Amino acid sequence: MSEQHDDAGLGNPLLAAARIIHRLSGLAPGNMDRSKLFSFLSNEFRVLFQYDRFSIFLYDAEREFLNSFTSADGTVVEMFSNTRIAHNTVAWQAIQSRKPVVINDLASLGWGGGASSLASAGLNATIALPLILNREVIGTLHVSFVRQPDNVAEVLNFLLELSPVLSLFLFVVLTEERRARAKAAQRAAQNSSDEADAAGAAPLENRLLETQDMARVMSVARKVAKLHIPVLIVGETGTGKSMLARWLHCHSPRREANFIKVNCPSLAPTLFESEMFGYAKGAFTGAYAKRIGRIEMAQNGTLFLDEIGELSPDMQSKLLQVMEENSFERVGEARSIGVDIRVLSATNIDLEKALAEGRLRRDLFYRLASVILRLPPLRRRKNDIPILVEYFIGQFAQQWDLRPPRLARNVLRELCDHDWPGNIRELRNVVSRILLHSLDGAVTESFVREALHEWETPAVLPLETDAPAAPMAGRVPLPAEDRPPCRSANPALPTLEENERAHILEALRLTGGRLSGPRGAAALLGVPRSTLQHRLRKLGITV
Repeated sequence: MSEQHDDAGLGNPLLAAARIIHRLSGLAPGNMDRSKLFSFLSNEFRVLFQYDRFSIFLYDAEREFLNSFTSADGTVVEMFSNTRIAHNTVAWQAIQSRKPVVINDLASLGWGGGASSLASAGLNATIALPLILNREVIGTLHVSFVRQPDNVAEVLNFLLELSPVLSLFLFVVLTEERRARAKAAQRAAQNSSDEADAAGAAPLENRLLETQDMARVMSVARKVAKLHIPVLIVGETGTGKSMLARWLHCHSPRREANFIKVNCPSLAPTLFESEMFGYAKGAFTGAYAKRIGRIEMAQNGTLFLDEIGELSPDMQSKLLQVMEENSFERVGEARSIGVDIRVLSATNIDLEKALAEGRLRRDLFYRLASVILRLPPLRRRKNDIPILVEYFIGQFAQQWDLRPPRLARNVLRELCDHDWPGNIRELRNVVSRILLHSLDGAVTESFVREALHEWETPAVLPLETDAPAAPMAGRVPLPAEDRPPCRSANPALPTLEENERAHILEALRLTGGRLSGPRGAAALLGVPRSTLQHRLRKLGITV
C-alpha cells in the first residue's frame, strides 16, 4: 500500500486522477460491485485530500428523486434518507446547472432540506459535481468539510478530471446489478412457482396466517380447506377476509381450477344475472356475442362472494337457487347448465342483526355457513403489525422504485400501540404516507402520530353556541358552490359525502392536483388511480 501511494497528495490533479483511473481499471467489470467501488474511492480520496463526508447519489430524472449509491463515508447526517426529492438540495443545483457547485457557508444559504441538514451536522462547506453520461445526468458526487480546505481549487480540478470516467464506471456497476437482479428474479419466480404448487400460498399469507394470534382460526381453516363445503368468513372491514378465502382455495383440491372473486356491492340488481350467469348472443340489445358469467368461470373451482350481506333479497334468492340445484341458465337461453363449484363468502355485517331484520335470508345463510371463520381485528393481532409494516414498505418501495427506509424501534412501537379501526387497510394507507414522508426526512414518532390521527374528527360541539364551529381535522373549507345541497340536521356533523369530498380536495391540494405517481393524490389516499377518478366523477370534482 505504501508503494502505491508513495507520491501521495494531490499535487498535479490531472496525474492524481490518471493514477486512480488506472487502479480502477483493475477492478472492472467482473469483480466490482457498488460497495467495492465506493470503498475504493473513499480510500483513494483520503490519501489525496482530507474530507469529512463523501457520498454519491443516483439521479432518477423521471421522478426527480435522489437515491443514495451506498452509505456515505464520514460524518453521519441523521435527517438524510436513502431516497429523497431532489428539489432544494445542493445536488439539484449541480443537476440543473450541469456544472460543479462549491459552497463555503452552508448555514447561510437558507435553502432548507439537504443544505440545512449538512449544516446541522457541523458541515459548513461542500463540493457537488454532476456525473454525466451520454449527455444525461445519472448522479452526483459530493465531498463536504467542516471547514473549506485551502486547496479547494485542486480538489475541484481533481474531481472534474475523474468524474467522466467515474460516470462510466457507475454505469457499468448499475448495468451488472440490473443483470444480476433479472437473473435472481427469474430464479425467484421459478422457485416461488414451485413453492406455490407445493404450499399454495403467497409469502405474506404464509407469514400472517401462521402467527400466534391467528392460531385458533387457522386450526379450523386447515381442516375445512380440504373439504368441498361452503365457508363464511366474518370480520371487520380490512381484516384480510379475501386473503383467507384465497388461502382456502390454494389449499383445497380445487386449487388447479379458477378462483373467481365477486365484489357483491358492485353488482347492480339489473346486471346481476348477466354478470353471474352470462348471456347468449342476441339475448338483448348490445349482446353481440355470448358471454360467460362468473359462476361458469368458477366451474370446478371456487366462487368467492365478498360482502355477501350487500346483496339485495332478490339477488340472494337467485343465488340460493343455483346453490340448491347446482345449475343455472344463461340470460336468453332455456338450456340448464350444470355447475360444480365451491362457494366461499365473506361479510362484515352483524349476522344476528341482519338475519333478524331480514336483510340476509336465513335459507341462504344456512347454505353459505356450513362453517364460519371469524377473523379477529388488527387491534387483537398486535404481533402481526410489524410483519405487515415490513411487507407494505417492501411492496411500495418496489412499486415506486425506492430504497425502503428503516423504521426506528419507537416508530414501530407507536404503530403497534394504535387501535387500527380500519384494520389492515388503514395500516397500508399509513405506511404509504410514511414512505412518502421518508423522501423529505427521517420518519419520526411525531410524524407517525400525526399520520395515525390525521383524519380523526373532534368531539361534536354543543348546538347552542354563538361561536363558529371549529374546522374538522384534515378538512379544508368548501366554497358555497361546492357544498352539496343536502346537509345533516346537526350543523357540526358534515355528511359522509362532504367528508369524502373535503378529504379528496385536501389530497389534491397537497399534491398540486397530480393524480398518479408516488407523489400523486391516489398514492396519498392509498387507492388505485381508477378508483380516485371514479370518485372524482361521482362527486363532480374537476382536476
